[in-house]
Amino acid sequence: MEHAANLASSLSHDELLEVTQTSLANLLSKDPLMKDLPKDIIIEEILAQTAVEHGQSITILVSRENEPKLKVIIPQDATVRNLKKAIQRHFQLFQRRAGDTTKISWKYIWKTYSLNFDSIVLDDNNASIQNYGVTNKVTLTFKKQRTKRK
Repeated sequence: MEHAANLASSLSHDELLEVTQTSLANLLSKDPLMKDLPKDIIIEEILAQTAVEHGQSITILVSRENEPKLKVIIPQDATVRNLKKAIQRHFQLFQRRAGDTTKISWKYIWKTYSLNFDSIVLDDNNASIQNYGVTNKVTLTFKKQRTKRK
């Protein structure tokens, strides 16, 4: 233990950060539950993955036209509003990892597109996702909403 303290005090902050990230990446790659997580993982993602393994959360796949599916983790008793917030958060992480700095207007997205499950529109933000039949490992789709003529 004393050797580790001496080593830590002799390294610069950047070197210590690199050693820590490398060690964490090695540990996670060997763990069967955590091996599919990204290398630049944040604590929120570790906690979410752990909650899935304990049966407290579910994984939802969100399909978008001509884009890779988004894997979103939400609590089992989540509302549609919670689901939308989780999609926003996941997409922000996705963008950051891709190096994309484009600002997205989520207000515009939710006015223009709807989330659908088996041709059912998830339109009530306060309703539980269970009311729509959404369970673990289902795929939701983004569909452009039809505009109403005045």
